[in-house]
Amino acid sequence: MQPPYPARSNSSAPEGLTNYLQIDLGRLAYWLRQKFRWIVAAALIGLVLAVSYTVISKPRYTVTSELVIDPAGLQIVGEETGSRNDMRETLLLNADSKLQTLLSRNVLLRVIEKLDLTNDIEFVPAGGFSLFSFGGPATPVDPRIIALESLNKRLAAQRDEKSFVLFMSVWTWDAEKSIRISQALIEEFKAELNAGDVDGAKRTTDSLLARLTELKKGVIEAEEAVETFRRESGLRSSQGELSSSRSMVQVDTQLREARERLIAADSRYKQMLAGGNDSLAMQSATLAALRAQYSTLKQEADEQLLTFGTRHPRRAAVQSRLQSLDQEIAREMSRLTLAARNEYDQAKAVVEKLEGESKTVSTSVFSDNDAQVRLRELSREASARAAVYEAFLGRARMAAERQQLDTTNLRVISAPIAPRERSWPPSIAQAAVFGAAVGLTLGALGVLAFGIAMDVNHPQRGPEHARTETLDEDYPKEIERKPAPRTGSLLSMLPDEPSPAPRSYRWNPDA
Repeated sequence: MQPPYPARSNSSAPEGLTNYLQIDLGRLAYWLRQKFRWIVAAALIGLVLAVSYTVISKPRYTVTSELVIDPAGLQIVGEETGSRNDMRETLLLNADSKLQTLLSRNVLLRVIEKLDLTNDIEFVPAGGFSLFSFGGPATPVDPRIIALESLNKRLAAQRDEKSFVLFMSVWTWDAEKSIRISQALIEEFKAELNAGDVDGAKRTTDSLLARLTELKKGVIEAEEAVETFRRESGLRSSQGELSSSRSMVQVDTQLREARERLIAADSRYKQMLAGGNDSLAMQSATLAALRAQYSTLKQEADEQLLTFGTRHPRRAAVQSRLQSLDQEIAREMSRLTLAARNEYDQAKAVVEKLEGESKTVSTSVFSDNDAQVRLRELSREASARAAVYEAFLGRARMAAERQQLDTTNLRVISAPIAPRERSWPPSIAQAAVFGAAVGLTLGALGVLAFGIAMDVNHPQRGPEHARTETLDEDYPKEIERKPAPRTGSLLSMLPDEPSPAPRSYRWNPDA
């Protein structure tokens, strides 16, 4: 005989997950209220630990400095021994290289030796423990290496992304010590940059001096070849120039100037013949005085003509004086014309003489053309070698002097000063607030975790959930409904599962 009702179906979700999803905010608040003392105790423990750490910890005093660097350096002399490139990428790379120089081992070791940090217990702890010596004999370590590692941990430097400003910070247990280390770092940084420039200049000087001997020998040989050829060819020279060439140049210059004077004299003479006002006539004081008298007397004659008429005795006297002045002006003009003629003849004679000399000198120059071609070739070779030698010699001297100069363009815009307060650990009030907040947070999280674990593992201890015990009349009593999820829980957010439909059973009277 079959049972009148089917067996009860199992739940699809695990019981633990169902209990977890039944937890809501009210349940969490319940646990926070029940275990409030635990939370307060955790906050007090965090406060005590934070204050204890602040009191016990060594104080740190951080000193910050700001430096401006010019990646290209100072150009003190006309030409630097090193190449200069003002491209932005190159300048940025150079600035970053100088930043790494600040953090380099050379600079830090100089600071350690200068301030004797190997005998400072902060940088080289006495009787330190090393993991490398665990389980075996202790390996002696150079105190400078230990001090170097300690200084590396206490030093930080970076460059501003939009400028060439370097920010450097150093922290120690003592503010004055931080200032001393910062100042020593800046001084040794400058010294290291200058040493790099001096070393580069020294290498350049050595390379140039190694070549100077050979260059000097080549210059002497070239100059001796020039003098030998000139002596064998019978060519006379003065200050590196042939006498015939110099004479030709001088004669040509004189001839050109003489021709210019001849043209000017000819123009002046023709203008005087034409009765024009030449500059020579304008410069004659006698002619100027005569013309002034003539102008005054002419004005007086015109006035008398208007007053007395043409036949008045006074006007006749004035006309006689005008004719006399006119004759004197004509005689003065004739004299000036004759002077212009004499000047023209003299200039022409000079030109003819210089033309004869030019022909004579040209004949001598043309005879030395073949020798001059070879001589010029030898002279150019000697001049080129001499120019190279002088350039190398000047650059070598400049590089040697460059070693004595400090071209490091480094400027401190924020000098290291004593900080007003320590940078670490924070003050007792700040530590107390932070410790209490951390303890309070951890305590609350611990209480919530404990309560959730209790509700998941022991649901019978929790408060009774509202259940719907009423069954439909068509359902058998053995079929139970699932409890309705609590409002606000995670389970209430899940989609509802369809309730099992009641099965219909037909009664068999023969069973």
